Parts: sequence; C-alpha cells; structure tokens
Amino acid sequence: MNRTLGQLEEALERQRRFSSDASHELRTPMTAMRTQIEDALQAPQETDVTTLAMALLPSLDRLQRIATDLLALSQLESDALPVRRQRVDLGKLAEGELQMLPITKRLVPLLDPDVVVLGDPHSLGSLISNLIGNAQRHAASTVTVTVWREPREPREPGGSPDRSPDASLNGTAVLEVADDGPGIPSEQREKVFQRFTRLDAARSRDAGGAGLGLAIARQVAQNHGGRLTIEDSAEGARFVLRLPLAP
Repeated sequence: MNRTLGQLEEALERQRRFSSDASHELRTPMTAMRTQIEDALQAPQETDVTTLAMALLPSLDRLQRIATDLLALSQLESDALPVRRQRVDLGKLAEGELQMLPITKRLVPLLDPDVVVLGDPHSLGSLISNLIGNAQRHAASTVTVTVWREPREPREPGGSPDRSPDASLNGTAVLEVADDGPGIPSEQREKVFQRFTRLDAARSRDAGGAGLGLAIARQVAQNHGGRLTIEDSAEGARFVLRLPLAP
C-alpha cells in the first residue's frame, strides 16, 4: 500500500510539474502577441497591417507547434494511436528523412541495407526526424546517422532468456545519430527526455522549439517495443535507438 501511494504521489507531482511547464511555454508567445497588438492599438495610424502580421506569425507558429506536440504526446502515451505493424527498412526510412530535412550541417549517412523492423513508418520517421533535427541544432559541423543490425547474443545453457524491452529472437536493429557538439553530461542524459527540459546554454533547445521532440521520440520507441538512450561517445552526443528486428 505504501509503495502504491508513493507511486501515485510521484505521478501527481509529475502531472503538476508538467502543467506548470506547459502553462509557461504557452504563456510566453501569448504575452509577446498581446504586447504587439496593444502597441498597435495605441498608435493605429502608425501601424502597418502587413508588418504587424509578420511580427505575430512566429509566435503563432510556436503556439501551433506546442499544441501539435502536446496532442501527439498525449495520444502516444494513452495508446490512442495504435502502432500499425508493417515491415519498415530502417536504413531506407532514415535516407528518406535525410532527403526531406533542411540541411544545416554536414551529414554523414552510414546505412546498412535490409535492417527491417515491424512498425509504423510515419511514427518512426518522426522519431528519426526529431533526432536529426536535434543533432543539427547542436553540432559544431557534422552529424553522423548510422543504421546496422546487432546480432542476438548467445545464451549460456540454463541461463535465463533476455527479457529486455528490445529483445528479439532475430537480433536488434540499431539507429544511431551522433553530433560533434558540446555533448550531454551523463547525469543529465535521462533529463533530456523529460518534457520541456532545459539544460545549460551549450545544449539548450533553440528558441523556437517546444522542448517536446525527444519526449515524443522516446515514447515512439517504447510503443514499438524498443528503447532510446544516450550513450558514451568521444565527442558530442550520441543518441541510440534499438528496436527488435522483424522476422
């Protein structure tokens, strides 16, 4: 009973913290828009409608991104969006996302063929896009995207079976997105997957971001029976996605 009450209290505290953070994120662009409109009303003769509209659009775009991401995260966590199970070539999916994304840094794709998983290509594409976009924001010059298959580790006779979330009889599909930026300290690696997380200035999210992309990416990974983590690297940050390989 004490353990159950403790879990409920922790869940309620997370909900309160999330509500507070969400309110703050929504209030910031709304305050900016209100200030711009009030200034225009005080001097209507000096206000150009086109100029005012262009000034309001960035705040509206940010509000729309926050609302869209909040809805997506809510649906993912509540299983409102069931995972459509179909065969997805992870390398080809990553290649397609690289072709569609705006390129701001040097991209190095190392994509093995025929690394196939079962899942929803739209959700997995969104996950890959979030990881690459995050890496481009923080890279000094280069982002490396790697896809390969990790063979199933042999089990000793009499040993217990692997019951990890990404365990597969066929092995594991691995997608890695690495950048050469400032990196993320080991004690903060789990924190970046929390909603509306802010780190120090070196790895803070860009001013226009909603701070939900990595939280959505991890939830997509979990919904596909995999996991998304940050692992050690010689420089920068290295995000690693592991999913069960399809039969």
